[in-house]
Amino acid sequence: MTLEETIRALLAGGARAAEEERRAEERVAARVAWVGETMKALRAAQKKVEEAWDRIFDALPDDLNDEELDALPEPPEQAELDAIFAQIEAVREHDRWPRHLYWTV
Repeated sequence: MTLEETIRALLAGGARAAEEERRAEERVAARVAWVGETMKALRAAQKKVEEAWDRIFDALPDDLNDEELDALPEPPEQAELDAIFAQIEAVREHDRWPRHLYWTV
């Protein structure tokens, strides 16, 4: 290999490394953005659940016993909150991200 070929190979390798670094930074930024959006959705869903429980309890008579209170079904809003929380737990516990946050090399 000539000196010129060696220099070209080194420059090409450096360019590839820089491109890989740029792509890695984009991947991290995408995951950080997802976490921010998901936490915002979690807070909104939690607020909806709290409001739903407030409506439920406001409509109940005051003389219910603990067993009757325990038997109350969860509001439908709870399912949305549970789904968001499951996504967060999948990332936190098992490093399983939503499909669009995976990349090929």
